[in-house]
Amino acid sequence: MTRLNKSDIRHISSGLEEYNRELQTKTGRTLLGIACHAYGKNEIQVKHRINSFSIHVIPVTAGQGIITDFSETVTAILQFLGFNALTSDNPDTSGIAHAFESKADAVMMADDKRFVGINLNTRVVADNSEATGRVFASVLDLMAGGIKDHEVLVLGCGLVGAAAARTLLFLNSRVALYDVYPPIAHSLKESLSVYATFDRIRIETDVNRALSKDQYIIEATPAAGTIPDELISDTMVVAAPGVPLGISKIGCQILKNRLVHDKLALGTAAMAVSLLS
Repeated sequence: MTRLNKSDIRHISSGLEEYNRELQTKTGRTLLGIACHAYGKNEIQVKHRINSFSIHVIPVTAGQGIITDFSETVTAILQFLGFNALTSDNPDTSGIAHAFESKADAVMMADDKRFVGINLNTRVVADNSEATGRVFASVLDLMAGGIKDHEVLVLGCGLVGAAAARTLLFLNSRVALYDVYPPIAHSLKESLSVYATFDRIRIETDVNRALSKDQYIIEATPAAGTIPDELISDTMVVAAPGVPLGISKIGCQILKNRLVHDKLALGTAAMAVSLLS
């Protein structure tokens, strides 16, 4: 999990209304609607449940410590979606104990290694890397008007890229995998073989060549500049969970409504919806 800093999340809470409208323009769905699409849930039914589903967001002091405003921003996203959410006044063990004592339905918390949600009744665990990959693959499906039978280039084969690739295969697309460390891409191809035949999964070794011919992209790398401006075509569509964003400001202007990127909101929304299982 990429550790966010205060500057990454500073404007998320205040920008949720605008971002929600942006998502509707680009995908036809709201933030909640996209999360529901990712998990095959009926949005109307979910809306009826979420205001009575309580989530405590618990600050964690372990490791490098609390990221300023992180818990409050997660809470703001959940409240924007309609969940009964609050930021715990107590961190760590005390916060978890208070959630149980208050009969909360779920908790969300993050340390240096994982950001998770836990349903306290069913023991379902929602991992942010898995949820983020899944929801951004679903964003691409919506932006494409259906990704079935199309090939998608997955840049970055870490946890988020792997989750996106799995979701794309479930959506009956084909995937091309690229990572700066080829063994990681080959390992992911092997693990994905249980979900699809090898002819639907291939390794890409030349990223510039791949970008020049592939129309649909998942940009899931932790690096800047992965998609050069000159390789952005008029038909390229990008769903980008990577932090930092691998596209320049000029590239973003070229892509316009064919790019969706955020650092926390979609992943958090997907986690919350998955906890309703």
